[in-house]
Order: sequence, then structure tokens, then C-alpha cells
Amino acid sequence: MNNKILININNLDEIDIYKKASITNFLFPLEEFSIGFKAFKLNEIPDNSYILVNRIFDKKTLDNFIKIVPELKRFKGILFEDIGVFNLLKNSNIDIELIWNQAHFVINYNSINFYLNNGCNSAVLSSDITGNEIKEILSKVNKSIILPVFGNNMIMYSRRKLLTNYNTYNNIDNINDVILDETHTNNKFFVRESDYGTVIFSNSEFNYFNFIKDIDDNKIKYYLICNINKSPEDIISIINGKNIGNDGFLNKKTVYKMSEYTDRK
Repeated sequence: MNNKILININNLDEIDIYKKASITNFLFPLEEFSIGFKAFKLNEIPDNSYILVNRIFDKKTLDNFIKIVPELKRFKGILFEDIGVFNLLKNSNIDIELIWNQAHFVINYNSINFYLNNGCNSAVLSSDITGNEIKEILSKVNKSIILPVFGNNMIMYSRRKLLTNYNTYNNIDNINDVILDETHTNNKFFVRESDYGTVIFSNSEFNYFNFIKDIDDNKIKYYLICNINKSPEDIISIINGKNIGNDGFLNKKTVYKMSEYTDRK
């Protein structure tokens, strides 16, 4: 299975460690065009990698992205959030896999097949849906897709600098990575800010490695690991069966309103 693992890189030194474990598919968040993860300059990213572009673009960002499009041909694929990236690249002569990665929208086979039939090579399934919904989607999509199997759910992304604003208002020294306690649900959230805004993650990881034993591997292009801060050694031990994390939304529906919240331990 390790040959189907796709994992984001936080430090270039990690690559050799993963390769020794037969993991060879790497995802690099692209500086200026990604948020929430350690990002890399274009010239730091090895050939035949996947790149993550998960910011929502404004005109200036799109103009800057257009300038680097010719350089993208050395990469294997791009996981994109903004549909403008898709429209730009599908009409270019750049031979690169286009992978739909709108975190909270890739949730049904009709939407996925629309993108797969209109220029996308694959899609990253949302981690907000149940195990039964995942199995139904896998049975009805017409290309293999990418399934997140370990990571912290991204709750929200804002262009605003929420931590900076809060700290300025309260005259507190600014810190970019913080853990917040939410008292209504007794949950903890990891908050990360950069020049491009603020991302809020669940502070606990989901782990689907037991679940994937029961799905059709032929429908999976990659098993995606989005690693915020664990070491490569920890990640490899998790792949090999170490029980870290929870079952996420596999066995429960997503809560959309606070009034619907019940104890979900």
C-alpha cells in the first residue's frame, strides 16, 4: 500500500526517510498559493512531485500564478481549491494532472463525475462524510480518486488575520500557532495564521487505516496523509498500524448547527 501513499512534506529532509519506507509520492504546498501547511518555494520542490494550491485567489494572486504556469510542467500534478486554477490550466498546454480539492465540496459522486468528465484527472474526497457515503461514492465514480486517511480536519479558512486582530485588540504578543478550547462542545482547535489568512483545524487527528481494509483499492488513486507536525517516524508507524487518532466522521454525520450538537465522544 505504501506505493499509494501521498503525503505532504514539512521539511526536505523527510523525503529520504519516507523513501526508505517505500513512500515515493510527495505533496508540496506552494508558497504564496497555499495556506495552513509548511509551504515551499517553486525552486525547492523536486521534479515529479504534486503541488498543493489551496488558497482562494483574488486577481493579484491569479496574475502571479499565471506567471509561473510554464514552470509547472515538471510536476506530476496539482491539487487545487480555486476553480480559476482549473480553468486556467485545463486550457493551457501544460501536461499536469488536475485534481479537484475543494475540502467541503467533494462529497457526492455526481459532482465528482462532473469534474472528472470535464478535464480533471482525480479528486480528493472530503473527510467530512461517513464511511457508507465513501463506499457509495467509490462504487459510482468513473475514475480513481484520492482518499484522505490521516490528518486534522480543516474546519475553516479565512483571509482575515484572526489571531493578529485578536491579539492587537487585547494587547497580547502575537503568536501564529495556537490551540483554542471551545467550551460549548469541549473541543480543541489548532489555529494557524500566515500572511494569507487564518486556518482552523481540529486539534485531533482522524485515522482511517482500519477502514480502508474494507474498500475497493482499485478505486483509489492515492491515500492522502496531511501531516501538520508529526515526525516521519510517527507517520510511518501509523501507516504500519499504530493506533493514533479517531474515526472522524466515518460513523457519524457532520454537525452543521451548534443547536444540533450532542456529545460525540
